[in-house]
Amino acid sequence: MKKIMFLVCLLLCLLLCLLLAGCGPQEKNTADSGKVLYTVTDATGTKLSFSEKPQRIVSLNVSADEILLDMVDSKRLAALSLLADDSGICSAGDKVKSVKGRAQGSNLESVLAMQPDLVIIPDYTVEPIQGLRSAGLKVYVCHTPNNVQDIFKFMKEIGSAVGEEAKGEEMAKNMESQLEAVRKQALQAAGEKPLNVLALSFTGPLGMRGTFSGVCYYAGVHNALDGMDIPYQGNLSEEKMLELNPELIITPSWDYSKKGDPEQFRQRILQNPAYKSIKAVKNGRVQSLHDNYLYSTSQYTVKAVQELAHAAYGI
Repeated sequence: MKKIMFLVCLLLCLLLCLLLAGCGPQEKNTADSGKVLYTVTDATGTKLSFSEKPQRIVSLNVSADEILLDMVDSKRLAALSLLADDSGICSAGDKVKSVKGRAQGSNLESVLAMQPDLVIIPDYTVEPIQGLRSAGLKVYVCHTPNNVQDIFKFMKEIGSAVGEEAKGEEMAKNMESQLEAVRKQALQAAGEKPLNVLALSFTGPLGMRGTFSGVCYYAGVHNALDGMDIPYQGNLSEEKMLELNPELIITPSWDYSKKGDPEQFRQRILQNPAYKSIKAVKNGRVQSLHDNYLYSTSQYTVKAVQELAHAAYGI
């Protein structure tokens, strides 16, 4: 009986030791590759989870190119969009040279060749999305900015997608601060009556919708097309041009087709006899700004605002 009691006590002691050992410090499993670092939801409602920050990012949008080049180390960029090398529309300058790869969304092979761990594509490029996903790629579809406020969201969105949320927030905040500073100075120069501005492109007038109205707001000028519903790529008749009577006309500096001549476009406005009574023509205020800034939906929109404010008020 004493022997049985001894064995029972011994077993209880052993169990107690095991329990105490289990409550002690445990070694952290650092090899858990399945651990989710962050999760994001794109413009299509698709959720993407990452166990680490992507290191081979492919961008298929020129504004995303511009943002990423200021947001992440270029070593993390496997490829930029085809327009990255066109200085007429891309504002990143020599920064693009730090990334050798170029990819086109409609060419699945060119994207696959980059072996990306994340593909960033705009929501207006619908056709390639399913093909890229079917190939097993992580595809983040971005919302296309329709105004300047959307650009702030766009920057934050990309920051979240690449694991740089704080950087995206910082870039958006800095951009907003710069825009407000230009607006304050422009309004002081404008006085009681903001300058009436009309912007034209090779495909029609700018500003009915999109980011140009925001550029006008921060540059302290009045968009001549404000409130007008003109179809995309619609033309302004000579009668409408006379009715608008802009004090400053902005003409294009870049043409996607490479067929248009910006200076000839500007001269046609200046030399058209029907326009001689228009204030901008009469005062020789028909000029080109940098379209790579005007069309930008990135931090370089600040440059568009600065150029427009300078053209309007000399600031």
